[in-house]
Amino acid sequence: MKTKMPEMLSFISEEAVSRKMTSEEIAAHFGYDKHHFSRKFKEIIGFSVVEFLSSLKVEKAIIELNEEKRILDLQEHSGFESSGSFTNTFKKYTGSSPRKYKTEMNDIFYDMKRFENDNKDKSIAHFQEKNDSFCTVTIDVPDEFEKGIIFIGLFRTLIPNHMPISGLATKNLIGNQLKNIPSGDYYLLACAISQSNNILSYFNLSNSLRGKEDEKLSFPKCSGNHYAIKLREPIPEDPPILANVGKLLISCLKNTI
Repeated sequence: MKTKMPEMLSFISEEAVSRKMTSEEIAAHFGYDKHHFSRKFKEIIGFSVVEFLSSLKVEKAIIELNEEKRILDLQEHSGFESSGSFTNTFKKYTGSSPRKYKTEMNDIFYDMKRFENDNKDKSIAHFQEKNDSFCTVTIDVPDEFEKGIIFIGLFRTLIPNHMPISGLATKNLIGNQLKNIPSGDYYLLACAISQSNNILSYFNLSNSLRGKEDEKLSFPKCSGNHYAIKLREPIPEDPPILANVGKLLISCLKNTI
């Protein structure tokens, strides 16, 4: 099953969501029993097929939020069976209801542009508790990347569908420090958004450059280590980036004023 995983992930992201397939139907499509498929999928990839499906559906809704659609239309088009499950899942992964998220997109956009266009190189940090544990991260970007905002964070799962345990919004490629890292095992993930005047580009991160540290990091054992992440274009099997990095950035900016 491991050798088929890229094909499975690509199929789920490109076909299963649009066809509103269940995890049982996906398992049957590849010739597996539902329970065996679910267990092996999570064992190999690090997150469940149900979580992957839900995250893809939320991503699809975010992509269409700027269109003049009713919330009910967004719910149906993104594959959720009810408005309740749609709202609850959307809020769980982004921190806001669909309607509030749309309002926040407009409110946050201009603050993000000010941060992006500030001539000073600076970083804004997010953390949940204060301690001495830290790591340093260097970012390598493709030559064509137009300097924008880079987000680096430690997450509990390989799907960044929650606020990072410790995170950083930065315009720097070197010397980035994630500080105040609680004890635990986390995934180091990063993405970059090129300069843009398109409001959705800061919230729909499906096309953003991304990269990760391959191994799960254990803190405080990894404290003081340096990591180099090479960012690349997204591929179909990449999990969605749902953490509302814009909201996180602006809330951190306001706390520093």
